[in-house]
Amino acid sequence: MDISIVIPVYNGEKTLEALHSEIVSYCNEAQLKYEIVFVNDCGPDNSITVLKKLQKSFPEQIKLIELTRNYGQHNAIIAGFSVCEGDLIVTMDEDLQHQPKDIQKLLEKQQEGDYDVVYGVNATLEHSKFRNITSRIMKKVLSYAIENLHKDYSAFRLIKKDIALQLIEMRNSYTFLDGYLSWITNNVSSTTVEHKERFAGESSYTMKKLIEHSINILFTFSNIPIRILSYSSIIIFLVTLVYSIYIVVRKLLYDDLIAGFPTLIIAIGLGMSALLLGLGIVGEYLYRINLKTTKRPNYTIKK
Repeated sequence: MDISIVIPVYNGEKTLEALHSEIVSYCNEAQLKYEIVFVNDCGPDNSITVLKKLQKSFPEQIKLIELTRNYGQHNAIIAGFSVCEGDLIVTMDEDLQHQPKDIQKLLEKQQEGDYDVVYGVNATLEHSKFRNITSRIMKKVLSYAIENLHKDYSAFRLIKKDIALQLIEMRNSYTFLDGYLSWITNNVSSTTVEHKERFAGESSYTMKKLIEHSINILFTFSNIPIRILSYSSIIIFLVTLVYSIYIVVRKLLYDDLIAGFPTLIIAIGLGMSALLLGLGIVGEYLYRINLKTTKRPNYTIKK
């Protein structure tokens, strides 16, 4: 099998048949041995009926995984990896915003440098202006906050099978497939692909869900939030300590302060800064506990 194409399905009732047709057309033209792995993630529409119909009509082309409930896009993709037979695995969305013909661009880029992962980066995004702006900002923040996360990460990606299979064993409080990939390999590249308007329906990713998704990623895969607290608490503690020493010296030398003011300033200042410092220290321990429980690999063997 040359490639396995993994597609998580949540709200694809109106797009699945057209998507399947375009994938078949491209793969036949490119003379690829392929399989399509649909993973039904228990969305609100009637996707499962369409999927069963397709699988019954094309049993040699299509594998169908039905999850027991909605686990989210990234978990659904990883579930799909468990049944893939292709040497290379392509992941794409159900809504035809990713063009099946652009799989060729991913394959060509992968062959250029034998990359473990190749992302399809969109030259333009067919979303609302507000969502485009916020998506770009959040991508930049996450790329800075998560070490080795590729700046062009996207849902349209090609992954070597041996890399994809390692993701199945990972367990975390929150699943972020591209964060996992950044832990395993930095042999990653990207290529420009086309991004179309949705063929039908609306995106299941509301602004609220996108914000929650980004916050979960930031707090699960990055130490930036806790480091901000740790460093700021140390700075506040040192500044407060210096100011408290100044107040004590001034009281002793000039005695020109209102009665009780030095005691109040020192008690509040040192007390609050000590609490912040303590929170920073506890946070550092929690971060290390998080690292221990995420099952982040200590090493990966390439060959």
